[in-house]
Amino acid sequence: MLEVKEKINDEYLIFSGNVKKYRLMKGITQEKLAEATDLSLSYIKQIESKKEFKNVTFTTLEKLSNALNISIKELFMSK
Repeated sequence: MLEVKEKINDEYLIFSGNVKKYRLMKGITQEKLAEATDLSLSYIKQIESKKEFKNVTFTTLEKLSNALNISIKELFMSK
């Protein structure tokens, strides 16, 4: 069970880092990403902070990938 939790946390770290990376590559602020996704600024900040795992829905993944103009798969790709 611990291994599964570690894997989820590893994938979340990749995801949260990629949200920030692609947001910066697109040249938009967290505020603009929040507006484009209809998610709260605090939620975007929590995702990017990598401090703790946040439950992320498929709808949220879709909103983020659309706003960043990337595939959902790219949100989870390392490097």
